[in-house]
Amino acid sequence: MTTQNLPAAQAKHDPISALLSQDAIKRRFEGMLGKKAAGFMSSIISATSANKELKNSDPLSIVQAAAVAAALDLPINPSLGFAHIVPYSGKAQFQMGWRGFVQLGMRTGQYKTINACIVYEGELVSRNRFTGEMEFDENRRDSETIIGYVAYFKLVNGFEKWLYMTIEEVKAHGKKYSKSFDNANGRWKKDFDVMALKTVIKMLLSKWGILSIEMQTAVMADQAVVKKDGAYTYPDGTGSDVVDGEITEGEGTGDEAKTNEQILEDFAASIPKEADPKMVDAFLTKVAEGNKKTVDEVKIAAASDPKELESLWRIFPGWCRSQANNKKTSEDKKSDPTPARFECIHGGFVTAEICKDCKDLTKDDGRCPNAPAE
Repeated sequence: MTTQNLPAAQAKHDPISALLSQDAIKRRFEGMLGKKAAGFMSSIISATSANKELKNSDPLSIVQAAAVAAALDLPINPSLGFAHIVPYSGKAQFQMGWRGFVQLGMRTGQYKTINACIVYEGELVSRNRFTGEMEFDENRRDSETIIGYVAYFKLVNGFEKWLYMTIEEVKAHGKKYSKSFDNANGRWKKDFDVMALKTVIKMLLSKWGILSIEMQTAVMADQAVVKKDGAYTYPDGTGSDVVDGEITEGEGTGDEAKTNEQILEDFAASIPKEADPKMVDAFLTKVAEGNKKTVDEVKIAAASDPKELESLWRIFPGWCRSQANNKKTSEDKKSDPTPARFECIHGGFVTAEICKDCKDLTKDDGRCPNAPAE
């Protein structure tokens, strides 16, 4: 079933199909996927139809989440485990699968191998916290009891790294960064092992791996609801669950990250109270134009870095003074009644008014060739 052949009656009663039938949406996916766009858009409809809660979610949020997967060229078929569209409180989230991170890593050509697996009791032989080296032996398995999860990669240049989390650490991580951790219908309850494997490989690659632009996007977009302007919000948690890739023993991953909305609120609170709102808007627009960014991107970047925020507001008063001076100079020129003087070709300095009767007036505009432009 393709969106091009979708019956009009079905599109009318199926919001997601109707949305995908719009020319602008079609062009967007075709621009990212080319000939594969029709098949991908059909998979969006299939994934939505198979999930009652997702079917009742905001259609635009479904399309936005799917667009992230399309941009990363990852299928959203749940059985493949590369990427998922997950419903949460009436919205659709984009979620990476652990296989999706492996896929993006291998595309870079920098990785010789990437893997993640479950660790059973007895398999962990040794673990060196200082070098990060680990030794596993599946032949030493004592039981089917799961004790942890490990991710590993080796680069083509020989560099290799492991990351191991006990099952207790993974649970602490999930509870801290997912509001739906205890939800009986949530992915942590239904697919704990899969979520645990994604956690360790995402943490490992974020801290030690070589991250392409696609991989950076995947890390930031994971578990996000994508707004119409492309900004990420994290209704199921506090934002990206990777903070400098660091794992605090027994506590998940460290300090909570803020959403873009929270960062923008922080920026608004940092604006000097005596500042003219119109001047602030003009100043930020000028900064954004100079850096080829949107105003919101400037605000987020500044509010995310205390030094940059301090520098921005330190520059602001001087910029305001320069604008005031420019305005005064312009007004002075307009109010100056003194006509512009220039040197006449016949000698002496005159004005255009005095020169009106000169025999050398030009035929085109009635002004002396030496007279300054008005």
